[in-house]
Amino acid sequence: MSSGQPSQKPSQYQGKRLFASIMLNRAPTVDFFRVQSICLRAIGISRRATHADSVLYAFSFFTVLVMKLGTVLFAVKHIDEIMLLCDCLGPTFTAYLGLVRQYNLRLHRSEVWHIVDELDALKRTLQPNEIRIVQKYNRIDRFLAWAYLITAMSTGVLFVGVALVLVVLSEQADWKLPLLMDFPFDVKHPVTFTIFFVWCSVAIFWVVLDCVACDASFGTFSSCLVAHFVIIQERFENLQFGMVGNGRQLGKLIEYHKYILHLSDRVIDAYKTVILNQLLISSMLLCMLGFQLVISAGTTIMVVYVAYGTAITIQVTYYCYYGSQLYHESTLVHDAVYKSNWYETDVRTQKMLINCMMRAKKSVNAKSGFTEASLPTLNAV
Repeated sequence: MSSGQPSQKPSQYQGKRLFASIMLNRAPTVDFFRVQSICLRAIGISRRATHADSVLYAFSFFTVLVMKLGTVLFAVKHIDEIMLLCDCLGPTFTAYLGLVRQYNLRLHRSEVWHIVDELDALKRTLQPNEIRIVQKYNRIDRFLAWAYLITAMSTGVLFVGVALVLVVLSEQADWKLPLLMDFPFDVKHPVTFTIFFVWCSVAIFWVVLDCVACDASFGTFSSCLVAHFVIIQERFENLQFGMVGNGRQLGKLIEYHKYILHLSDRVIDAYKTVILNQLLISSMLLCMLGFQLVISAGTTIMVVYVAYGTAITIQVTYYCYYGSQLYHESTLVHDAVYKSNWYETDVRTQKMLINCMMRAKKSVNAKSGFTEASLPTLNAV
């Protein structure tokens, strides 16, 4: 899917994007997307592409890339030392995931912000009791996003803080950067070491912002879609056939369901590359961390491994939890149609409801390649 050309939607929703854009000119930051907006702007992916954003994106991407190359050089130099190699490969893979996330968000920048606009505009079309359902999911998601940001930042602070303490307590010859890196030149001179220490610390926090911006935005979109699937279920269950105007109401509900299914496909398509890389890399990282925890049991460095392992687990859980939520709630629409009083309507309407049930039977699946973001996958990881 092209990042600059959003897919065509059912006719009832053709005006939603324009309406949302007008509204957001007055309120550039949507409330349910606040945490993600902060992180996206920090890595140079704001709503409107500007020269300053492009420079910030290029600088942050290049900074993380150089950090990754430094860790790779260290890994090649110490390939025969298993503990040093594991210590180095963890940040290397994490930096790689950060680059994948940042590039993916840049590639789908227009689509991401279009989805935000559409979800915000769609919320305004709901009834008050339905808006409360969306708000309930938004509150939970907002709490999780802030918790994710704080936890991830705490992990970064821990890495930098431990390295800073070791620098203060050790001799100049033993100074080490926050991550295990190697360069073709000497960085032990105080001035050079200070510059690289600050640069490495900034790169770590940029990786954190990449992770939160990408993972939390996927979680927010999925959470909103889950809320709309719940609303669709309630609408189908509450349909009373035989009353005047219900035929038109059913038609609108069918289009609403089609639109949410279509929007779900767009969200998954925008994040499928990240989902594939996240699940594969997280499996390897957790295996390495398990080995490191066993070797370092009883030492102070174990705290860093536990914090790092927790951060990785949170990342993969984000995708698997919301992937399962989408699968489950989209499937329940099938049961909701059956719970309506379909037996009191005419044959033509019954055939329409059968089509709805068949459509709902094909649930939303957050699948990418041979991997699938779901709770069974999380259990396997």
